[in-house]
Formats: sequence, structure tokens, C-alpha cells
Amino acid sequence: MNTIQQLKEKYPNIDINTDGGSDSFQEDKPIIERDPIAVIIKHPTDESYLIARWKKSNWNGFLTGGIEDGDTLEQTVVKEIHEETGYKNVGDIKQTDHVSHGLFFHPIKNVNRLAHYHLVIAKLKDLEQDIVSEEEKAIADFVWVEKDEVLGVLTRDNIKYLWNCYINL
Repeated sequence: MNTIQQLKEKYPNIDINTDGGSDSFQEDKPIIERDPIAVIIKHPTDESYLIARWKKSNWNGFLTGGIEDGDTLEQTVVKEIHEETGYKNVGDIKQTDHVSHGLFFHPIKNVNRLAHYHLVIAKLKDLEQDIVSEEEKAIADFVWVEKDEVLGVLTRDNIKYLWNCYINL
């Protein structure tokens, strides 16, 4: 297992959550490494972006999810957006080379998560939406935030890094 010092050496810009909240790194829990996507979702007609506000931790960020075996990036983006937000019609999907690293406790999974977030950008075609399951509703609320307010709403440095990468594309 990696120590915090080893992780900082390997990933100099890692964002380790030691804030004391429910999603703070817990030394007595295992560290599970994952390579999820973090999807910046753009509104179809204006300059706003969809932000997840987690209910069981102090975390505001982008939609995240793992690519399952056999799925393409595009399939994963469409599936995750639909499952978590209900939005049905995803337009342009763009993969980037930007990655950020975060270490935090995942209260839903009851493990520490070493996440290597791969930035993906998606734009909705329209706002047609299905009802989201009660299970997904219990995890996070999704809200539209104006472009110039996004950075101030995001709560973790590694997610802010991805936003800044997007702005500079």
C-alpha cells in the first residue's frame, strides 16, 4: 500500500482531503485506485454547466463515473448522464488528455478512493429529461451554474484544476 508521502511524490498535485468532513481520508480504511471520468456538461443553449452537489459529503463537482468493461467512452458518458441526471440527449462528447488526482474517503463505498479523473466534455442537445431513480437522487443534486460562477462553486482543488484546463482549451 502507498503511504501519503509516496502518493505525493508520485502525484505532486494530488488533492488529499483532510478537511475533517465525512469524505476526509481515513487512515484505517483501504485505498482503492480508480480511473473515472469527470464530465463537464454544458447547457445546450446558454453558458451554464451542470454541477453535482453531493448529499453525504461536502463535495461539489462534475458528474463522475467509471468506464465498465466493454463500454466505450461515449457509451459511458451517455449512460452516466442519463442515470445520474435524467438528461436523455447528449450531443458532442470530447475526450481530453487532462487528468487530476484526488484521495478521499468515499462514504457510499466505505473505502478511500485514489481517483485519477480523466476530463471529458459533453454538451447536451436539449433539456429532455427522464425521472431519476430514488437511489441516484439520494446521492446528489445537479444544478446549472453560470460559467463565471463555476470555479467558486467547486469544492476540491483537483476538480478546480479540471475546470481551469477546460477554460484554457
